[in-house]
Amino acid sequence: MAVRERIADVLYRTGALSAFMRVRGMVKVPLVSIYTFHHIADYHADYPFDPGVADATPVQFRRQLETLLRWATPISLDDLLGALHGKELPANPVMITFDDGYASNHTTALPILKSLGVPATFFIATKFIDERRLFWWECLAWILKQTKQQTLVLPEHSADPVVARLPQRRFDARSPKVLRELTDLVKNTQHMNIEVFVQELAQAADVEWHLAIEQRLANDLLLTWDQLRSMVGSGMAVGSHTHSHRVLQTVPVEELQHELAGSRAILQRELGGTIDAIAYPVGRRIQREQAIRDALTTAGYRVGFTNASGVNMIAPPALRNRLAPADPFDVRRLATDRTMSDAMFVAQMAVPQFAYVYPGNL
Repeated sequence: MAVRERIADVLYRTGALSAFMRVRGMVKVPLVSIYTFHHIADYHADYPFDPGVADATPVQFRRQLETLLRWATPISLDDLLGALHGKELPANPVMITFDDGYASNHTTALPILKSLGVPATFFIATKFIDERRLFWWECLAWILKQTKQQTLVLPEHSADPVVARLPQRRFDARSPKVLRELTDLVKNTQHMNIEVFVQELAQAADVEWHLAIEQRLANDLLLTWDQLRSMVGSGMAVGSHTHSHRVLQTVPVEELQHELAGSRAILQRELGGTIDAIAYPVGRRIQREQAIRDALTTAGYRVGFTNASGVNMIAPPALRNRLAPADPFDVRRLATDRTMSDAMFVAQMAVPQFAYVYPGNL
């Protein structure tokens, strides 16, 4: 990563990236760059949640958008859907997206987006907004911040048979890697009851954990439906991030429609209009996952976003017979990170080989 950062810095400082983007814009290379954010916030040492989810500070986010506007043309979700069906895109199109549903999307990101005239699309995991429940990874982070235990040991007999069979049952609560270990466990375990896992981890941590605590924390951290309606009224788009933010590859086939169609129905009920887009939790590609692709079509989605780093070739109609058509259920995005330099932020768009792979995507 250090080598790529150094090369990106040289290209940025010498103006090479700027020149490249100008040439690309003049010849209208049909590449669409889409950036993924989650939470915009300053970080401080006593922050009680997952610090890795805050992709940018408010100052950094504004600067990044201002930088993009020098070389690229922001597009909306409707613009992208139109392009996938043959409409022309502007030169150097770029799209801004947010995943999950953090309140900072409304309180911090929205004013910056509006002031700069940049549209964005917000992908919402509906269970947490609708039921005022805290995102499961934030539950884990909060419990770890509260515990005074050195070692966390899951109970031998779990209420969930999947959790009972987990190969790793002992965790070092003081390890800087423990949150990553726990979130990876959830992301990669088939058919886990995540609520049971969180509750039993809280018991192991000797941390009080119940619905009232969770909802109080959710009310501080998450969007409300009224805020989302305000965002839609400001010209922003909303899509689904499934219902309970389960990695689709770990969900039983018979439960996919609840995650997909259920989320879409809730969003349409609360916000009106038609929900056409979904971003996959954790963002794993589904190009070979036929059951998931079929479920997406059945649920009524027209486009699906991954976190597979890279840009998208969406050729104009005249070239589509010679170039492979874009897969609407495999739209790539570019990761962001609070530690990312401005040079690397732009380099990802200008030279896709610089695409930054951030392992913590949610």
